[in-house]
Amino acid sequence: MSQTDFDKELLVSNLLEAKTLQELYQKEKILTNAKMIALQNEPIVGRLDYAHLKAIHAFLFSDVYEWAGKDRYESDIRADFGKGTTHFTAYDKLPHVSKLLFDALKDEAYFQGQEKKDFTKSAAMFMNGLNILHPFREGNGRVQRIFMEYVAKEAGYTLSFTNISADEMIKASILGAKGDVSAMIDIFSKSIS
Repeated sequence: MSQTDFDKELLVSNLLEAKTLQELYQKEKILTNAKMIALQNEPIVGRLDYAHLKAIHAFLFSDVYEWAGKDRYESDIRADFGKGTTHFTAYDKLPHVSKLLFDALKDEAYFQGQEKKDFTKSAAMFMNGLNILHPFREGNGRVQRIFMEYVAKEAGYTLSFTNISADEMIKASILGAKGDVSAMIDIFSKSIS
């Protein structure tokens, strides 16, 4: 599926009656920013599992897309997914890879009890895994950041990405997809208290 086909599908699936991608993204940003603020007072309760990640996505995007809360597999988005030279998990591998990723998080007791330096490394590596998983058609970064804030809170830390630029996060994600998580660790080191 070409980028043009993806863009058309995105416009068809939007619930905001947006006619252009620019209009869609403007309306989406307003709605999701308001919902992200609401989450500061009333977080999405869950078990820090894949269902919890999907619940966050559903909350943020339920007024925007008909497939809110569904991953690419559930939405039957079969095309290769990636940005630049980074390729994300194939849609048919999402059930298996997501299970492995979230089972590992559970096996590590959600990083609870880890010293700050160890937590920073563990959280950065898990975030890198989430980024490569890239389960949703849109909104992965916002959902990942919120989810990681929940993981940090359960481990006794406060995590905030407010001082991290989009460019910095993109560069760390690109390096992480190539196996170098050092920039992501730096981001977590600067964002945790």
